[in-house]
Amino acid sequence: MKFIDSSDDLQGLATDIRLGDGPDGWEVAHYARKKYPDIAVVYMTGDSAAQWSAEGVPNSILLTKPFPEAQLLTAMATLMISNRP
Repeated sequence: MKFIDSSDDLQGLATDIRLGDGPDGWEVAHYARKKYPDIAVVYMTGDSAAQWSAEGVPNSILLTKPFPEAQLLTAMATLMISNRP
């Protein structure tokens, strides 16, 4: 969360759901959206996508691992274009 706090202009966030000790990806995305309401959020997980509708921020995309790098780039570009104010 320090990175989010120290940034002046974040436009996109790609986060894994399970981050180890500390906050998880759901919490990181919600925290980022408080500071940057229009930030594009892409979640990545090896788990089921079942929690996404309940835990994920609106207008986000969830990618299930493994996925090609191009899929991540496409998801982020799509959100950055559609989330423009």
